[in-house]
Amino acid sequence: MPQAIRPFLFGIVSIIGALASTLNAIPSVKKESWPVIVRCGDALYEGERPFRFLGLAAPNLHQNEGQLLPDFSNRFPDEFEIRDVLRALQQMGARATRCFALSITAPSDGGVPVYISGRRNYNEAAFRTLDRVLALCPEYDVRVIIPLIIAQNFAGWRGVDEFAALAGKPGSAFWTDPEIKDDFRDLIRYVLSRRNTVSGLLYRDDPAILAWQLGNEFPSWWGDRRLDEKTWKPRVTAWSCEMAACLKQVDPRHLVMEGGGDRAAFIADPNIDVLSTHLYEYWNRLGGGSTDLAALARADQVECRGKKPLIIDEFGLGSLETIRQLMRTIREDGIAGGLLWGIRGRRRDGGFYYHNEGGTPVNSYHWPGFATGHGYDERRILDLLRTAAYAIRGEELPPLPKPSPVPVLLRAGGGFTWRGSTGASSYTLERAGGLKGPWQCLAAGLEDSVIADVRAYEEKKISAPEVLYVDESAAAGRRFFYRLKAVNAAGETDYSNAVECARP
Repeated sequence: MPQAIRPFLFGIVSIIGALASTLNAIPSVKKESWPVIVRCGDALYEGERPFRFLGLAAPNLHQNEGQLLPDFSNRFPDEFEIRDVLRALQQMGARATRCFALSITAPSDGGVPVYISGRRNYNEAAFRTLDRVLALCPEYDVRVIIPLIIAQNFAGWRGVDEFAALAGKPGSAFWTDPEIKDDFRDLIRYVLSRRNTVSGLLYRDDPAILAWQLGNEFPSWWGDRRLDEKTWKPRVTAWSCEMAACLKQVDPRHLVMEGGGDRAAFIADPNIDVLSTHLYEYWNRLGGGSTDLAALARADQVECRGKKPLIIDEFGLGSLETIRQLMRTIREDGIAGGLLWGIRGRRRDGGFYYHNEGGTPVNSYHWPGFATGHGYDERRILDLLRTAAYAIRGEELPPLPKPSPVPVLLRAGGGFTWRGSTGASSYTLERAGGLKGPWQCLAAGLEDSVIADVRAYEEKKISAPEVLYVDESAAAGRRFFYRLKAVNAAGETDYSNAVECARP
């Protein structure tokens, strides 16, 4: 945690390269051995090899949900933020992830930028972010499941109801109205036929896409509204089968995942390749359901075995032992893959993004795990996940890599923050009277996952990054230079830029 801030003023700062991009242009990555993932029976294949995975869902990979600046300039992740998440997944051995759906405009969101900005109107700036995500995926050997819409109306995302509202109709019309169905088909055609502005690939040809998912948690649409399941489940299922056919017509190469409905109908439908399920100990306990996630996964796999692959595309909010047993079941029962919910990455202006999961102790996962996540076993769960991710691939667990890239030291408030290094467990901060030194260690073991008040973040009362360190020992009237390096068990980075500041 940052030291207590004593009131004093720092002078003018000189940051070498801190405000400029430290990243080179995306390299040209061509992986002929990186084919589109296909289905054969109840298994997924990468060429002639089975494709199985364990990893984390990355809901903010293509747009940031919270801690947005007042001008929304960090709504869409920049290259640093995208790389940090993809690099973290790679270091954990995760060969797949799942972003969240495409966001939809809503008057109540106060003008926050979205992907779908009007009826058949799509935000080019937003899609250029997704372009960059997909273009970077081959470099980190990570593929992405992309859901197209959510059943819920989460702030900043919005879903079925808001999509129907673009045509001036109620949410219930989304599933049956011919005009709204045509609007959704237009979205499908736009997305699948888009040419990536970074890689040059059409989305429908891009092996970075593991699967198109029709949507997120469709059963919650009728469940949250306390509507009759017997009436709405068949309608949602029929809509899903209809849109799956449209997806396959535009893009016959990629897999199609359902988003919830009648599983038997989806198993029978030739246009739906992959079945999905979400398993949460916390939500099941609140609803009076079983908290034995491993048993629930086995039951789901029994329905799918020999027919179609099953992916548990969201799981978690449980104890270490519950998650351990579930991941073992995924590996041993032939389930194609599973994704722990969910990873949040670093901010370009220092520290991490956070998200509290429904009032639980979990404030999202931050690789490689930090003291702030002690209450939900963050470090142990991520270590467990890394081991399981390599085991499901049939590979030995490799040594941890050193942190990367070199951190960038920044000023924040009356102290410092920094743009951190993926995989760093801590940082060492040094101080000197001049750029040539001598440098002395000011603090070691500093972490960049620090959050003073997660509730304030969730309520959007805080948009600036946390102050990670304040030098209370600086002598009045002296100017000092500061630098830091990232550290983990495998080694350390080079030193960051040097920042000059003074205390009056």
